[in-house]
Amino acid sequence: MRLPKPVLPFYFGPADKRLFGCYHEARIGHTRNCAVVVCQPTGHEYIYCHRALRQLAARLSDSGFPVCRFDYYGCGDSYGNAEEAGLSQWLRDISSAIAEIKIRAGVDRVCLIGLRLGAALSLITASQRDDIDSLVLWDPVVIGKVCLSGLSSLQKEALRCRPKPIRQPKSRAYIEIIGFPLPALLCAELEELNLLTIVPKATTNIFVIQSDLPADGDCLKHHLSNHQVRFEYQQVQAPRIWLPTVDGSLLVPSQILQSVVNWTCRMHA
Repeated sequence: MRLPKPVLPFYFGPADKRLFGCYHEARIGHTRNCAVVVCQPTGHEYIYCHRALRQLAARLSDSGFPVCRFDYYGCGDSYGNAEEAGLSQWLRDISSAIAEIKIRAGVDRVCLIGLRLGAALSLITASQRDDIDSLVLWDPVVIGKVCLSGLSSLQKEALRCRPKPIRQPKSRAYIEIIGFPLPALLCAELEELNLLTIVPKATTNIFVIQSDLPADGDCLKHHLSNHQVRFEYQQVQAPRIWLPTVDGSLLVPSQILQSVVNWTCRMHA
């Protein structure tokens, strides 16, 4: 039986804004010429998706890809407070992760795999660089205002299920979403987020995979088609793993993971 490769935890990035990462080494004897950077969602979605994305990284490394998972600044085990978080900083963090894995893996080309807000950040990053060969957008946040509306509804529903709390003075710095702060800066940046204004590079292969029809419909699919971008689209009936479950379990949609691995392998055979 082949044992899984060990996962190496490490810190990288600027000295004052160190980021925590996990490096999954590619299987010996089957290393591909492309590395993968996994761009995670944030807040409570990060917690609920963690197990699935770790398994995805393990499957990709077993298929020959060196893989980096990492926490954005102000998130997880990276430096910074959650109140300092924002899309502009996280885009810089993705670039830092790309530079890091290219050095560690000794490759020039990178595949970005993003889930939810991580998918949106991945698309923006890929549109600004020439070294992104392929891009996987898993249930991407397309319109920031739609995302904010969904988060607000989720928080209201969670409050209805709890005893009435003692009234606390509201902070102007952030609002709370399922126990996680949503900073004012991040709210403002999400208000402006719109992937339909982003045109990917013509040389980037894109795979869009949806667990279910999103609240903003299939507008991203039409947007990519209108710009004659090379992409594939797949819809798979699977649970929305970024949402809280009744029993608190962390779901792993095996069919989606396998579709992502199969497509990535085909792009980098």
